[in-house]
Amino acid sequence: MKSTFWKFFKDVLGWALIHSPGLISVIAKGVALVFDDIREDIFWLRDQLNPLTCEEQYLPTHGATRGILQYPLESTDQYRKRVVKAYAWHRQGGKAEGMPQILQHYGYDGCTFHNCRNDDAVRWAEFKVQIPVPKHGLEVNDYSLVTWAVQETKPARSKLAALQTHSAVQGAANASGTLLLCSVVTLEPEKPKEALLTVTISSGCGLHTITTTSLG
Repeated sequence: MKSTFWKFFKDVLGWALIHSPGLISVIAKGVALVFDDIREDIFWLRDQLNPLTCEEQYLPTHGATRGILQYPLESTDQYRKRVVKAYAWHRQGGKAEGMPQILQHYGYDGCTFHNCRNDDAVRWAEFKVQIPVPKHGLEVNDYSLVTWAVQETKPARSKLAALQTHSAVQGAANASGTLLLCSVVTLEPEKPKEALLTVTISSGCGLHTITTTSLG
């Protein structure tokens, strides 16, 4: 029997009477099993009070007490990490320096931000987010999740103008050349100047006689 308290009774307390079969041994084993169950319940309750170890059904309660609500496109693991780091999330929110770190939390590494004021002074409050395209590509949900994360953490005076994507492909180009030397030969029939023919000519003649006879 694998029991933490039964092992404690035998090895640590060293109760001699529980080593022999009998009523006292049976009672001691029963008490040890009850204590094991109580111990597991205490550990379970402790885990539910911690958002890092609580069951999924209790996670929204922890998030609500910390002002962190789950976004529909956010995975449970991402939401759990955000609830655990709620203080850092609120601390980074509303700051331009915090947006790259928050996007990295959702798996979008290397995002850069372009201030539209550099192109047009009138658009001083607008900015664009450039997202590197990962190997698996980007889907519609990715754009929605990035937009939501940026809107949640951007400074209040700023305005998201656009999301841009860019990708880089590394490759090698090989060039080679071949020098061909050739000559063109034109074949034309030669016109004969004279021809020597050996010919045998045969001739013949014949005599025919036609007689006409009239009757009557």
